[in-house]
Amino acid sequence: MRVIDDRHSLRRASAFLAAVFSTLFLMGTNPIIAAEPTSSSTPIRIIVELPNDNSGRALVDRIVPGTQEPAQPVSTLQEPAQPSIATSLQDLRLRLLTLVNAVPTLPGQIQTAIRVFQTDDRIEPVGLILAVALFIAGGFVTQRLAWWSGRGLLHFVMTAPVDTVRQRIKLHAGRLSMGVLALTGYLVGSLGAFILFPWPAVFRDVALILLSAALMVRLAVLVGRIVIAPGARLPHMRLLTLVTSLAWFWYYWLVGIVAVLAVGWAAIEVMRTIDAPPILIDLFIAAWLGVVSFALITMIWLRQFRSDGSPMNRLVGVGLTASILLSWLLWVSGLRSAFWTVIIITLLPLTVSVAHDIIRRIIQSDEKQATEDPAIVGWSVVIMQTLRNGLIVVAALLIANSWDVNLSDLAAGETLITRLIRSGIRIVIVLLVTDVIWKLASTLIDSQMAAASRGEQGGHQDGSDARRRQRLNTLLPILRNVLFMVIGAVGFLMILDAVGVQIGPLLAGAGVVGIAVGFGAQTLVKDIISGVFYLFDDAFRIGEYIQSAKYKGTVEGFSLRSIRLRHHRGPVTIVPFGELGAVQNLSRDWVIDIIALTLDYDSDLEVVRKTIKRIGAELLEDPELGPSIIEPLKMQGIEQMADYGVQIRLKFMTKPGEQFGVRRKALAMLKKTFAEKGIQFATPTVHVSSGTADAAASAAAAQLQKPSNVVPAPQE
Repeated sequence: MRVIDDRHSLRRASAFLAAVFSTLFLMGTNPIIAAEPTSSSTPIRIIVELPNDNSGRALVDRIVPGTQEPAQPVSTLQEPAQPSIATSLQDLRLRLLTLVNAVPTLPGQIQTAIRVFQTDDRIEPVGLILAVALFIAGGFVTQRLAWWSGRGLLHFVMTAPVDTVRQRIKLHAGRLSMGVLALTGYLVGSLGAFILFPWPAVFRDVALILLSAALMVRLAVLVGRIVIAPGARLPHMRLLTLVTSLAWFWYYWLVGIVAVLAVGWAAIEVMRTIDAPPILIDLFIAAWLGVVSFALITMIWLRQFRSDGSPMNRLVGVGLTASILLSWLLWVSGLRSAFWTVIIITLLPLTVSVAHDIIRRIIQSDEKQATEDPAIVGWSVVIMQTLRNGLIVVAALLIANSWDVNLSDLAAGETLITRLIRSGIRIVIVLLVTDVIWKLASTLIDSQMAAASRGEQGGHQDGSDARRRQRLNTLLPILRNVLFMVIGAVGFLMILDAVGVQIGPLLAGAGVVGIAVGFGAQTLVKDIISGVFYLFDDAFRIGEYIQSAKYKGTVEGFSLRSIRLRHHRGPVTIVPFGELGAVQNLSRDWVIDIIALTLDYDSDLEVVRKTIKRIGAELLEDPELGPSIIEPLKMQGIEQMADYGVQIRLKFMTKPGEQFGVRRKALAMLKKTFAEKGIQFATPTVHVSSGTADAAASAAAAQLQKPSNVVPAPQE
């Protein structure tokens, strides 16, 4: 096989099409001359390279008459048979033997390739060296200018606060902008120096290849300085959880391995540019990948025996080493698809782990305040899940591309294997998308509930904001459960559709079953519908004290069909919504409490009124009960004239649930103050009166009830 550069392929394809169309044009405009050439005319020879396939042979048959073969019956196109395992092993053996036999011929092939650079007489050594020097120096000079022009951004990076997640994101965005600015300056300077000089044809392509390799190394340095940041003077500059010594270890190895990769790639592209023999390129690639594999294995086991960081699992080191060796063997054996599959499967978990560590470092501050925020943690989980699923999809696409799997042909295929593969791909996509949607919805709900809980714990329980938070805490858990069922049901139906199950009849059957269940479980339907309307009417919220015809207590939670009430003495009652009935909410807005007192008829009501007013003022000044009182204690007047005293009525207004403590304190102060003022509470008395005989008997009975004045004799 002959390896041809893309530019050469385009030129040859253009020449081939031009020759073919010129020939066809001459034959179409002057067929007689083409068929009957005279003896006096000079023969014209046209050399055309045609592909050795059916289309090329058909074109030859049309141009050169008399070479057509008898028409064969048209047969249906059949797919080429897949090679057997024995054939594949034999091809593998032949390839390995070819590589081994080509090793002694390397010196001669290298000399043949180098002669390409000596065929151009216009090359001036001094000018070429000067151009290369300016080519390299121009990039570094413009890079320093870019650093100088971005000194304001550098000052922001060095002095930026890092207290919140937003500030840390801005800091790392500024660091990335500085790196991109320096890389862009290097690229502009190198290209500017490249444009100034007239490069020979071969050296022009080589110079661009070397510039690309240099950009690879500069990009590795940029990633290392931003992500690993071995020389960072502040701990928040480093995006990975590494100590400084271990950061320098990974940085040096990253730059070194990328430099080896860039140099090898540049050498391969230069060989292809000068039309080096394919066997020479294959041998160089095998040796180059061997060096890279040895460097990676050395890096893994050097890290294994380091003690300046968290220990690495030995099984992980063995697995990575086996993957690297297997990848190299697959490339040498010519199994390119299997090589890229192993590389992608090995890099996928490593990439996900690094991304997870970077996100965790961004959301975590030194005081660890960000990690305690449920909203920030939830959003980080959503971002991580989305990134992980996206990496999985990209890895799957790359693996499919390495095996030359055409997704459009796969979608149009009707064989059993294509159906299974297509169904598997759709199921995986549905699961990944469903997972991301559920994580996003759950995070939004959890963040709102966390904000409402923080407001309640901070003491902000008054006004419309407090009512809105209570309503959110009531409705959001139910909404989360409903969304979970909806997303799960839709995902399940999409999976059934992916495997070829017709979901239309299933939906129709589910509707019929739903109607039957509705008729058979009327109580359940009644409970669910009643609960929906209770919530729409905002009849109660979590944490409120309610009372119905049979039940009362504090609302602790809901389900689709019932409410959980905690009685003030402790028992928990689960009440279906259908049995709740009319609800009396004792925790809304305010509460008025009434106190009825019965005083003696001789009491001065004006003194009583002033005394009660003073007690109400003292309650307002109480540091514990005062904030709960909306209107102070005051006397409304005489309620009624009772048989044995005057009944007066007192009232006060408090926040819901606080009236009990205020009432107890008010009654204690009323008893104490009335006793000090000489105000007597009325007590029930019975007066019995009749004739003189009864009066004498009553007097005698009273005399008998008096204590005796006889002194008892002392006992021995």
